[in-house]
Amino acid sequence: MATQLASSVADETAKPPRPRGGAGPKSAALAVLIFVAIVTTWHVLATSGAVSPLLLAPPGDVLAALGQMIADGSLWPHLSATVQETLFGFVLAVVAALVVGSAFAFSPIVRNAVYPYILISQTFPKVAIAPLIVAIFGYDLAPKVVLAALLAFFPVLTNTIAGLTEVSDDEVNLFRSLRASKWQELRYLRIPNALAFIFPALNSAAVLALIGAIVGEFVASRTGIGYAIQQFTTTGEVAATYATLIVLSVFGLALYGALTILERLVRRNR
Repeated sequence: MATQLASSVADETAKPPRPRGGAGPKSAALAVLIFVAIVTTWHVLATSGAVSPLLLAPPGDVLAALGQMIADGSLWPHLSATVQETLFGFVLAVVAALVVGSAFAFSPIVRNAVYPYILISQTFPKVAIAPLIVAIFGYDLAPKVVLAALLAFFPVLTNTIAGLTEVSDDEVNLFRSLRASKWQELRYLRIPNALAFIFPALNSAAVLALIGAIVGEFVASRTGIGYAIQQFTTTGEVAATYATLIVLSVFGLALYGALTILERLVRRNR
């Protein structure tokens, strides 16, 4: 009886709001209009001489540079390196944040003792400590993964703690009045409540992991999108620089889309 009622309560409280009809097509149309406006403005600024060609390349030149990098295969090693660093760092950060956040949520003593040190660590500029991390972990994959994980860790941690602790007292009392076990309380109340906090944090964490990987590539790397951007900037290849930035943006959107699909699958199959 406790399990059935707990499951029912969790299902009702964790259902995402339904979008209003017509919002999807309107949003898509607006997004297309914004994209067209951005590209048009970009083209006009780059071809009219209003902006120096050393700062802004025309969209056509950027697409040509991107096509060349795809055709000659020079893009793929850099993209592969950045994808690996980002995904490994993201997964490491999420696993660590969920474990630490769960421990903090169920042990206020540990949370009050350790959390201030985590806050202090977040005040360190990651760009400033990147050379130190490289010196410790070497010049291979490890320092980029560590930097990606450091940037992605904190938002998942804070949202995990919030999701597991910020539950209604009435719901907690209901579970306990039904003599639900700690596991049932966690499974049917706290975890469903936490999902609404964790998934938005995952989107932020994925972007931060990508930024961390790029920072690591700027500091010490011979592959990766960040390294390619640095090289193109140094040699004055403006179109190629913008082409790699577009690749970076597409990868970021792909990460966001994958996490959105994952969230829908988890909510549907809970």
